[in-house]
Amino acid sequence: MNIIPNHKAINLSLCVIYSVVLCFIFPELPPVFNSLLVVLCIWNGVTILSNRNKPNAVIANILAALSLFVLFYDVGFSDTVTLFVAMLILSSLFKLLQATTKKHYQTIILLSFFSLSTVYLFSQSILATLIISALYILNFSVLALIESKHNLKVASKKSAKLLLMALPIAVFLLLFLPKLPAFWQLPGPKLAKTGLSESVNPFDIAKLSNSDELVFRAQFNDEKPPQGPYYWRAIIHDEFDGKTWLISDTLKQTQTHKPIKHNVANESLQRYQIFAEPSSQPWLYGLAVATSEHGDIKVTEDGLLLRSQFLSNSINYSVKSAPLSSMPISRWQRLQNIQIDLAENTNQQTQSLAKNLFSANDNDPQRFYSAMYNYFSSNGFSYTLTPDPMTGDNTLDQFLFSNKRGFCGHYASSAAFMFRSIGIPARVVSGYLGGEYNIKSGYMSVYQYDAHAWVEVYIKNRWTIFDATAVVSPERLNGSLSQHQSLSDEFTSNLGFGLLRLSNIAGFNWLRLKLENLDYQWTSWVLGFDQQKQSSFLKDIFGNKQLWQIALIALATVTLIFIGYFIYLSWPYSSKSSTHPIVNDYLKIEQWLIKKNIKPESNETPLLYLQRASYALPEKSNYIEQFKQLYSDVRYRQLVLSAYRKKRSSDLVKLIKTKTKRKQ
Repeated sequence: MNIIPNHKAINLSLCVIYSVVLCFIFPELPPVFNSLLVVLCIWNGVTILSNRNKPNAVIANILAALSLFVLFYDVGFSDTVTLFVAMLILSSLFKLLQATTKKHYQTIILLSFFSLSTVYLFSQSILATLIISALYILNFSVLALIESKHNLKVASKKSAKLLLMALPIAVFLLLFLPKLPAFWQLPGPKLAKTGLSESVNPFDIAKLSNSDELVFRAQFNDEKPPQGPYYWRAIIHDEFDGKTWLISDTLKQTQTHKPIKHNVANESLQRYQIFAEPSSQPWLYGLAVATSEHGDIKVTEDGLLLRSQFLSNSINYSVKSAPLSSMPISRWQRLQNIQIDLAENTNQQTQSLAKNLFSANDNDPQRFYSAMYNYFSSNGFSYTLTPDPMTGDNTLDQFLFSNKRGFCGHYASSAAFMFRSIGIPARVVSGYLGGEYNIKSGYMSVYQYDAHAWVEVYIKNRWTIFDATAVVSPERLNGSLSQHQSLSDEFTSNLGFGLLRLSNIAGFNWLRLKLENLDYQWTSWVLGFDQQKQSSFLKDIFGNKQLWQIALIALATVTLIFIGYFIYLSWPYSSKSSTHPIVNDYLKIEQWLIKKNIKPESNETPLLYLQRASYALPEKSNYIEQFKQLYSDVRYRQLVLSAYRKKRSSDLVKLIKTKTKRKQ
């Protein structure tokens, strides 16, 4: 028989699975293609609920061809992972729209396991893991419904039980089976998890205040974190074209070189852990002159951290940071960081201001440095998340002499240009400032809205930070932008709806912090359990054993567990109870029948009672008769209660007690 009896429950369950998957991948796909997938989901659901016929093959194939055109046009070929996921979801939904036979549904369920797994390409949070785990159980249940007459509730219980039994083995393998490098990997999906860019235009960083995406967490090795402010360096921009700060080709080439060793006393180093979220960009985060011994991280001679492999996965790494003043400057760096050739004919007022301030302070770089702070603090400048637009070739002049309202990028760009105008080496650095510190768990969370730009200037034979934000908006240097009281109205109005926007309400803020702390524990203990942590864990347990020996021990243990489990299942059943197992099943049916007002009469045998019950409940007659025959075989004909008969008896009890579906 091709048509399966549980087709409605199966179809609706698969619709639910793909609807939830779409919720997770919705931000990663273009709007037009998303709309197409939503229409297919709704179409599937309406067709089943209204008992309409599914579209014939000709119509479905024509629509599939048109959908493929939309897919290739809207998604494109540049991001192969997103294209693969989109094609998988699209083909599954079209297959579901046409499915009528057992083979069709088996194919869709197999595709569903892959579709559920694709969610982890874009989200690995604890919430996503719990939801996808529940959908795995649902998908296993749908698979069981194809071959079973049970309802979805019974099938779900069985699936959940099997997965819970497999969970300890999965945890054991995660802990003890040595992690080997991947033989091959898909390129990372296109993730917008970092808003930083190789080019800094003052208005670009202001846009980041609209995003509350988590970028990374930091945990200091000391009980108390060092005194702030925390300038998390990510990118150095050493070339200015009059509007935008860029990374010069020379600087890009030096980032492939071996980093310079800095002679810094060990006690002067800051030590901390970084848990960075997935990102499609190579740069990572560290304070001052950062170094790391992590195998997947490259350290540049400017103290920046980069991924050695261009992969979009989360990463946990240890960092040592030396003071910024310990970093030397080479001859080419000095020349590069005083260049204004590309912008020499722009922003003449700004250049004149710099030269006048420099001469008024006896051409002393240190006094000029202080005079710059004084200029920004005493001339009516203000800090805002919504700066006014400025266009043309002289935007720095407009900002310094007319507008005077800006975000960090405006101040950094103006100050670096002024330093260079008088021959002092300076560069713009972009990264993040501060973070939200969790006192209870001792870690700091840094979000996209904490993105910041500042200036590193070389004065008196050392690099130092110049940040006009320190005098224009001193509150911004402490904590996170979300904790900036004077900007709270602008900040919340820029954000979308979420718990952070409701953080002024005590209850919502408590819930937000609890969820954030739970996510940190998940990231630290589960997602952060990488090859390096596992090696340390295995070394503590097994000592200096070879990798292959540990792997052999782990596999042998799992094999013994499976052998023991199958021996247990095959072992002849012997009940310690004085009541025969099939009698226990009979008593369960009797209790259920009593609730249906079918009570046993005095001196009525079990077989007569079951016969009367089958007449009273015609919709259950088939199952009751089968149980009656099985009961007679075991109790009166003395047949052995084998594992098969025991399972059959249990299944019949469930089928009898299960609510009967109304015929359509």
